[in-house]
Amino acid sequence: MRIPVLRGKISDWIYYTGVLSFEQISQAVTASINDLYKASCLDELLQRALTDNFESIRDYILKDHERFFNGIILAIYNGDPQWLEVEFAEEENAYTNVGFLQFSGDETIFPVDGQHRVAGICAALSERPQLASEQVPAIFIAHRNDAAGIKRTRKLFSTLNRRAKPVGQNENIALDEDDVCAIITRELVQEVPLCMGDNIVNNLGKQIPKTNETAITSLITLYQCVEVIVKHHLAAQGIKGKKYSEYKLYRPKDEDIQSIKSHVFSIFDAFVGQTDTIKEYLGEENIATKARRFRNSNGGNLLFRPIALTEYFEAALTILERDEVENFETVFSKLNCVEMNIAKKPWIGLIWDGEKMINRVSKKLIRNLLVYMARSDLLSATEKKSLVQDYARSVNCDPTEAKQLIISVKR
Repeated sequence: MRIPVLRGKISDWIYYTGVLSFEQISQAVTASINDLYKASCLDELLQRALTDNFESIRDYILKDHERFFNGIILAIYNGDPQWLEVEFAEEENAYTNVGFLQFSGDETIFPVDGQHRVAGICAALSERPQLASEQVPAIFIAHRNDAAGIKRTRKLFSTLNRRAKPVGQNENIALDEDDVCAIITRELVQEVPLCMGDNIVNNLGKQIPKTNETAITSLITLYQCVEVIVKHHLAAQGIKGKKYSEYKLYRPKDEDIQSIKSHVFSIFDAFVGQTDTIKEYLGEENIATKARRFRNSNGGNLLFRPIALTEYFEAALTILERDEVENFETVFSKLNCVEMNIAKKPWIGLIWDGEKMINRVSKKLIRNLLVYMARSDLLSATEKKSLVQDYARSVNCDPTEAKQLIISVKR
């Protein structure tokens, strides 16, 4: 095997950059990194991780016609690999970093970075042999199979895998062209006034900085609200559980995206049209502090707290699914009459302690409280009993007292 490469150097590593076909990878590269970890327990751990992850890459190769990979880093030892430099006579300096790597066939080649990609490529090729000519970038380094060499290569393996900075969830939302929820979230922040401009804060987490006085919620929370809607919508079509997780990995047809988008947008339109607090927020004259009245040191409105906004949409969809006569407008109209001031019962002591948010609260409890206060008849006797018990446990009171309080705050 002879591969055209560029020769380079960084620190004390000499490396060679070229391309390998899927067929060459399957024939010459092993996904195993056993030689770096002699202890059987570590080997089993790494191989289990490999087994758990390569299938998603195999499926990506087989299902996505726009597939693309970043380079894999391959270590070489044994055999007799040769660097064949190409000289250009017309150049004043005859030295060049262009040449070929020639392999005898006795080399051992394994990935220092990219073992899951190697395993996924091999698995995809076994199912679809016509992929043999596809190519991926490859960087080759030399590996010495003695104690010092193993330690050196193992350190590189650790560095590449440990120090690689994962893409944040907010960055995925901004960039992902396969996840339909990310696609629609981007459409919301570009087309729906409630979600445009500084109404949505883009930060690393879903929480809103205390200094922010403009946003209704965070980009990650908005995405989660979209996902709540999309998940319910697709579940009605039988796409749920593992099927739903796989659905988000691959871009749907444009007409399917448009259909889901129309569904999500119609729900947001009903939410804005039937929710007084949202209309007041959008009508605030002082745009620099338009969220201050709804999220402040005294508590504010439930909708302006990320932990509750997603459950508000969950509650709306639960009501809609349990009473098919309802539509989005009437559902949000009923929820609009529910107590939303978190400094009042039933929220005080549950999600707000008078000074700050209580993080241990159950999302399911928030959702069931909202459903109960809007349409108590849609909860079964068992669900009502569970609601009382969960609430009593959360606010540390007697179940009888909890039941009376929940009844008293019902719409």
